[in-house]
Amino acid sequence: MSAPHLFERGRLEVIAALHLPPLPGSHHPSAQPIDAAVAHALRNAKKAWCAGVRALYIQDTADTPLAPSIQPHTVAALSVVGAALRREFPDLTLGVCMMSHGAREPLAVAQAIGAQFVRLKVYVGAMVKAEGILQGCAYEAIQYRAQLEAEDIQILADVYDRTGEPLGRRPLVEEARQAAVFGRADGLILTGLSPDESLQMLGEVRSAGLGVPLLLGGGATAENIGRFAQYADGVIVSTAFKASGGWTRQGLLEEWDEGLIADFMERVVTASVNKGN
Repeated sequence: MSAPHLFERGRLEVIAALHLPPLPGSHHPSAQPIDAAVAHALRNAKKAWCAGVRALYIQDTADTPLAPSIQPHTVAALSVVGAALRREFPDLTLGVCMMSHGAREPLAVAQAIGAQFVRLKVYVGAMVKAEGILQGCAYEAIQYRAQLEAEDIQILADVYDRTGEPLGRRPLVEEARQAAVFGRADGLILTGLSPDESLQMLGEVRSAGLGVPLLLGGGATAENIGRFAQYADGVIVSTAFKASGGWTRQGLLEEWDEGLIADFMERVVTASVNKGN
């Protein structure tokens, strides 16, 4: 039996963002051979799976600085890592996210490894990010997914990814509508610069009734997950699984802590029960 798609479990969906160590080809001083990256992914995925996490995506977070477009060596490395995860965890709901901008490459890797979803961070409009000006890839994503005959791969689209600043900012609900209705995204990811801003964004888009799941893209902790459960269908989490709890050079390389994952997932169960009441 294939792994289930997102939001089929009847609870607040937790998607773990598995940040890989610097990969071969990145020219990062801490770059690791592909076998070490695979071992890192399997080790941390096992911790998450044992704590009850049933969905995660792989991401080349530590390959800094980011290229303005996805590089061939990144496609190759994530394909190898993703295939290993699929073999080891056949029931895991698996996804792909690439830090550099593009739609075709994440979808191609997802199809090759049997993944169920991709996360695309600049889906509509345009944004200024560290690597430059990036333009929405909704058309490219929908057309290429059809070309691959891979409509079963869900597209989770960020609306105002917090790592950039939108050009020509429009009202949040209108941007969300563009992504969900005209861009045909299967789910929307919203993330503010603070938990309060994220809650406000989720509530505002929820009230528009766009008919697609809403996810928190970052900032969830064991302490605040109950607040987000009232507005979100799912949360994406990684930093809350790390002891350092911060975005630093060392934090990018840090592995997940089993105790922190278990605590987070216990709070998720409680939040899901309260949400259903």
